[in-house]
Amino acid sequence: MLTLDDILGIVYLQLTGIGFLGNLTLLILNSFTFLTAHTVRPKNVIIIQLAFSNAMVLLFRGIPTITRLWKVKCVLDRTGIKIITYMQILTRGLSLNSTCLLSVFQAITISPNNSLWAQLKIKTIIRCTVLCWIFHLIFHMLLFLRHDSPKNSTVSKDGCSTGYRALDVYNNNHIKFEIITFVHDAFFAGLMTTSSVHMVLILYRHRRNVNHIHSKSTSTKISPETTATQAILLLVASFVLFNTFSPICIICMLYFKSINMWMIHTSALLSLCYPTVSPFILVSINKQVPNSCGC
Repeated sequence: MLTLDDILGIVYLQLTGIGFLGNLTLLILNSFTFLTAHTVRPKNVIIIQLAFSNAMVLLFRGIPTITRLWKVKCVLDRTGIKIITYMQILTRGLSLNSTCLLSVFQAITISPNNSLWAQLKIKTIIRCTVLCWIFHLIFHMLLFLRHDSPKNSTVSKDGCSTGYRALDVYNNNHIKFEIITFVHDAFFAGLMTTSSVHMVLILYRHRRNVNHIHSKSTSTKISPETTATQAILLLVASFVLFNTFSPICIICMLYFKSINMWMIHTSALLSLCYPTVSPFILVSINKQVPNSCGC
């Protein structure tokens, strides 16, 4: 008979497998388009970074959690565990930043030509992508070095203590770590919210103008820009939905000085849902996917 840990391990495995294959497919197709295209498309660069980040999130968070639930013997030393833990923090930050960058870029794309946002060049977006990597590599390295690693790094009966950092509710450094992470996430979430509101206003004005010009009997075709904007808005909404409750569960456990396994698993599952569903949302705005599949 399957235990609760076995069932949770199967759920984690399905989320990790489906999400990783989806992100890998999106990464390969956009990389092929980027290498063969005559002109550089910033959206392809951002989607490549987002797909890679989400795939790494699923690998470095999903697989260690599965091995711990299934009581797989830990074969890593303290250095290996520290590297995996650092990659968990880094890839999540890159996923957040890539989603924010994609939202801001789409807001720039659909802005009127006389808008100040429209004056930004392609090179600016690419430079932002490079700066994103540099910032997160340095920021999370400094943050991780000041974070205390768990005293018992390897536990044979429970596998490696990776997947999600072992929480010490009585350690003030852990509380400071979570507060800094929350402020970091809130900053980029605010940028995503601002750009999303801007896109919603532009779409509303566009629909109002179209309804004013065309009669009710005339059928209007939705433009690719509108479809892409709606898909990115759905992407941002899914990110906010799945990643809002995850840190709240952690902060509640730190505040009340108690560890609740149901809250830990809820937080873990919610944080894996976004990298799992995001590639399937992005497929709708990637015109190369159906063409490549047809070939």
